[in-house]
Amino acid sequence: MKNFIKEFKYLNSNAPTSTKVIYGIIAGLLLLTMVKKLVVQPFTGVMIGILIFSVMLHEIAHGLAAYKNGDPTAKNAGRLTLNPIKHLDPLGTLLPIFLIATGATFVIGWAKPVPVNYRNLRDKKWGVFQVSVAGVLTNFILAFIGATMFKFMGPFLYEMNLIAAVSYLIRINLVLGIFNLIPIPPLDGSKVFSSLGSYRVKEIFYSMESYGFYIIIALAWFGLLWDIINPFYQLAVKLLNAYIN
Repeated sequence: MKNFIKEFKYLNSNAPTSTKVIYGIIAGLLLLTMVKKLVVQPFTGVMIGILIFSVMLHEIAHGLAAYKNGDPTAKNAGRLTLNPIKHLDPLGTLLPIFLIATGATFVIGWAKPVPVNYRNLRDKKWGVFQVSVAGVLTNFILAFIGATMFKFMGPFLYEMNLIAAVSYLIRINLVLGIFNLIPIPPLDGSKVFSSLGSYRVKEIFYSMESYGFYIIIALAWFGLLWDIINPFYQLAVKLLNAYIN
């Protein structure tokens, strides 16, 4: 946590005083909201832990795929570790905590992207594809593991009061996987499609990189992001329910 705070301070060291004051107020309100939420509903802490675990494995998967394809950048940077502090992104961590604490219906978060030097990949086409899709596959695998636990360990989960935790593990990883497949930079979907597409397709995605994040924010702001995710989410839930039953 100390390293996380240091990094947050470093990233905002050049920010105006007024901006730092606003950050302080937001952090204070967030802390008060979190304490209240954890006291009233302790499961909130479990949800945050599952989310951090899921986005961390998502990023580690990218790094492992890159390493297996010839790029040691993530490994050399110490990012192939299960230490969550190495992967926490200030905004990507605070935003979902705030959303969970305030009871938002749609929660999303992200870890600090692992560094990847695509020039080092042995196969420029399939290497990029494998690195890009690795995180999404990891989220879907986690959701499948949760469904398998329901299928074979249902009574045990019920007795140990783990039903809600495993349900959340499934839900959040389905959302993370589908969300990251949206073909808008910097999401993984844009790299997946560009790696398989023509040079013209690559140019289109490259031209979107400077403002893709703002498109995602706009979609979320107007409530359209969940409209995109939900049909695929419902389909995935039906498939997992069929598997469980």
